[in-house]
Amino acid sequence: MAILVIGATGFIGAPLVRALLAGGDEVVAVSRRGDGAGGAACDRRDVAALVALAVSRRVRTVIDLLAYTEAETLPLLEAFGGRVERYVLASSMDVYRNYEGLHGKSRSPPVREAMDEHAPLRVTPHPYRSDPLRPAASSEAWLDDYDKIPLEEALRRADLRHTILRLPMVYGRGDRQQRFRWAISPMLKAVPTLTIDPGWAAWRTTYGFVDDLADALAACGRRPSAPSGTFNLGEPDPPDHRAWAERFARTLDWPGMVELRPAPPESPIASLDLDYPLIADTRAFRQAYGWTEPTPLAERLEGAVAEQRRRDFP
Repeated sequence: MAILVIGATGFIGAPLVRALLAGGDEVVAVSRRGDGAGGAACDRRDVAALVALAVSRRVRTVIDLLAYTEAETLPLLEAFGGRVERYVLASSMDVYRNYEGLHGKSRSPPVREAMDEHAPLRVTPHPYRSDPLRPAASSEAWLDDYDKIPLEEALRRADLRHTILRLPMVYGRGDRQQRFRWAISPMLKAVPTLTIDPGWAAWRTTYGFVDDLADALAACGRRPSAPSGTFNLGEPDPPDHRAWAERFARTLDWPGMVELRPAPPESPIASLDLDYPLIADTRAFRQAYGWTEPTPLAERLEGAVAEQRRRDFP
């Protein structure tokens, strides 16, 4: 019996496939080109082909890393109903109400403590929709219809045992968003002073190292009888950003100083309402699956530094 991974060559998909194969699992690694070990070329929009592939390979679990829009996901949920033992959906912390507050789309009181899976959700749909909408030919047009909340709701209604994993901000090898560039790049360039916006320095959010999150997804995939439900993922007790900067300074043996100074108006940070933290309570998943991060903190920090160095000095 196999595990089918949709998005198998992406940022999280590649380490997930490696983790499953290392554990002895049979993997059907779906991507458009079918690259890599266990690779199978298939487009997620071709529902009939995906179902036929799952049937022919005796797939017991589907792990969907590319569930972004209703148009491309609801047909899959309906088609796989009754055909696989479990559907694992990679969701996001952007479902929570604090996320729309962070981006100035809500004035609801912020939840300041760690949010468990029952914390208030967004009421504003499509968190990345632009005005006007992106051109249909744009490679980012799908962002206008992106929303994890209706996908989570649809999966709970579907004829599928399921696990929904709400992922945090992800860092590590392959991090195109360069989550810690603001701290690591200046240190790599040996600047004497790292300037940080005071609000950004004090802000707290949950992060997750890509290899650790892949390991957690693998734990769900390889146990068809594992607990169903919705779970937050991410590192526990996240520090504020100033503490993250101090971590990287120690990792790089950087001797400089940190100066707190308001970000300029054109900075992306200036558009955020940093009174809204994004801290996840991840105890439910840890208890249900007996899981903890397999990667030591020092290796996570070194991984983030290596990725930023690769991008800054190709």
